[in-house]
Amino acid sequence: MNSKKPISIKDIAKLSGFSIATVSRVLNKKGQYSKETEQKIMDLVNTYGYTFNSAAKSLRESKSNTIGLIIPDITNEFYSTIALHVEHFFANAGYSVFICNAANSTQKELSYFKTLDSRLVDGIICISGLQYFPPNITSRHIPIVCIDRYPENSDNIPFVRSDDTKGGYLATEYLIKKGCKKIINIESYTASYNRRLRTEGYEKALQDYNLPINKNLYLKVSGIDPSYVEAEILVAQFLHQGNTCDGIFASSDRAALGALYALQRFHLKVPDEVQIVGFDNTLYTMLCSPTISTISRNVIAMAETASQILLNIINEKKTGQQSIVVPVDLILRQSTL
Repeated sequence: MNSKKPISIKDIAKLSGFSIATVSRVLNKKGQYSKETEQKIMDLVNTYGYTFNSAAKSLRESKSNTIGLIIPDITNEFYSTIALHVEHFFANAGYSVFICNAANSTQKELSYFKTLDSRLVDGIICISGLQYFPPNITSRHIPIVCIDRYPENSDNIPFVRSDDTKGGYLATEYLIKKGCKKIINIESYTASYNRRLRTEGYEKALQDYNLPINKNLYLKVSGIDPSYVEAEILVAQFLHQGNTCDGIFASSDRAALGALYALQRFHLKVPDEVQIVGFDNTLYTMLCSPTISTISRNVIAMAETASQILLNIINEKKTGQQSIVVPVDLILRQSTL
């Protein structure tokens, strides 16, 4: 046999004395065959270095047993935790996961949709920064499930999100109940996605407790630099201009950490003079001093729920509820009284 030519399934069948169908069943681990048959075929596979052509199988069966996952920022603990649990879920289901980091770029996100489409993935989970999905976002009919954010025209796309409005409300309400009256709202950058559910919760709490909505207390990170860097600069500028506050609600833990650094630079005591609540319940809130109160979004439930929905669609099972809202919890730490 020519050692330079890759060995084929026909060659394995000829060498083993079994039919091509039997060899195929062993390689695909489907159907019935004896342990002795499997051992003989696999010995030949290992001896001659047979490589299973998964791409050819994907074309034949229109199924690749791969999933695409598009996330905005792999350095953000919330998104990396989503990626970890999506990958774990699908690995247990026999799928590989392509993890794509869009780096908060809508153009990069769109490019990843095209790439995943060309790689014949069976489905895509996306934390999108897009306001709208273009009609030709993929050339094939690929099932898509959104986590955390969903474009305006995605009514037929299942999505799983946390109750961000409730989270913003709980954080702000707690600060108010602890005596805060001038509460900064630090909004996070999310590409072109402009829903402001956490801010809506912040504003609703102010209204319910008869506190004014003061636009001078609104700070927004741009996404150019890490949010903890930008938040520190924004809060420092706010204080340098002679403004005062007694509370801060940050729409991300990284922004909350940056706010804490700024307050410490200005020798303001937390929580005695200014109290802080973040959002996401990441390690950022636990590795600083003082530790930071935050909103927990139950990230594992979000990742596993979205994964199960996508797997059900791929297996042509009923998807059930198309819109799932995961509840949030207020986690109290040292940054609040």
